[in-house]
Formats: sequence, structure tokens, C-alpha cells
Amino acid sequence: MVEMLPTAVLLVLAVSVVAKDNATCDGPCGLRFRQNPQGSGRIVGGQDATIGAWPWMVSLQVFTSHNNRRYHACGGTLLNSHWLLTAAHCFVSKKKVYDWRLIFGAREIVYGNDKPAKPPQQERYVEKIIMHEKYVPSLEHNDIALVKITPPVPCGQFIGTGCLPQFRAGPPRVPQACWVAGWGFLKEKGEFGKECWTLSPFIAGEAGSRVPCPRPHH
Repeated sequence: MVEMLPTAVLLVLAVSVVAKDNATCDGPCGLRFRQNPQGSGRIVGGQDATIGAWPWMVSLQVFTSHNNRRYHACGGTLLNSHWLLTAAHCFVSKKKVYDWRLIFGAREIVYGNDKPAKPPQQERYVEKIIMHEKYVPSLEHNDIALVKITPPVPCGQFIGTGCLPQFRAGPPRVPQACWVAGWGFLKEKGEFGKECWTLSPFIAGEAGSRVPCPRPHH
């Protein structure tokens, strides 16, 4: 099931679902349980990350019923135990809720995995997909979507919520150091199917531009 909503409604819904959920994820958002040490080993496009360093990261995986395998396709941000925020382009070709599985608390993921998620990881299903009503695939305008999680996922040692910017906050007024987190291969000719968190630093400028930071050397 895919719904289409405008930006204002989508963001208000995201903020409201964060505020109303106090059952299992009532702690502060943006809390990193395991801080990633600076100067850690380089990987393709960034640095390796420790488990628990980015607990709000969610792996959205396409599920194929004929072989019972999951294939990582997109990343998302956990808002609370019921909802996560991701990109609308993830659902251009896969719009059905039964096409997806959600993996929480994972540092390393295996592409094409057919094994159940093991603790501290949690596996969940998708109940609803809400895409921006004015999303333009060819231009990637309004590339935002909400996904409802079922059953709700509990927060814990390696699973936590990310923070949303204040409504109409805009880009930073002064340059700030930021991090982009996702999954990538450990090395250029890494083992096929295995991916770990990749961290790529950048500077968010006054106009919202992204200026790459110098990468660490060996």
C-alpha cells in the first residue's frame, strides 16, 4: 500500500509520530551508544564504523519469496518504534509492502541473505508506505517517504531514534561538520555480499553546499 502526501503533511506526520510514541523509544533522539573512534581504518568512500555508532540506521531490504532472500536496497532513519524516514525513490519499482523487510541494529549486512536476523539485529515488516505526492523520479524532487513498521521495533543497546530538524529550520547558518552514514564494501575488492557501515565526512556550508572533508590517510 502506497499513499501520496504533500511535504508539509508528510513532515508534520513525521514529527507527530515521533512526539506521540512513548512506549519503547522514549529516550533522547540522536544518542550514539558506541562512539566511532576518529582515525579508524579507511574503507571505500569513508571510514569503518563500530557497532552501535549509528543506532537509528535502518536497512530496507527487498524480499524475494521464491528463494526467501533479502537484498539491501536503501537506508532509512528510525523515528520511533512505529515509523522510519527514507527516500521515495526506493519504491519506484517496488511499491508493495510485502516486497520489503526492515533490519535494525545491523552493522554488517549480507546482500542476498536467507538467514533470520540474529540479536542484536531485529527484523520487521512494512505495514504502510507514504510517498511525497509531488515526488518526481526523473529529477528526484521531493524525494522523501515514511514507512510504517510492523510489529513495532523496540529501542535498546544498538537500536535508537534519529533526530529531525526543527520545522522550517533551513540549512545551517554557519558551517558545520556533518557525517553521512550508509553501507558500503570494506575494500575495493571486498567479499561480494558483505557490506558494513561507511562514513563519509562533509562540511555543511551556509548555503547548504557540501564540501568534502580531507580523507584520512593510512
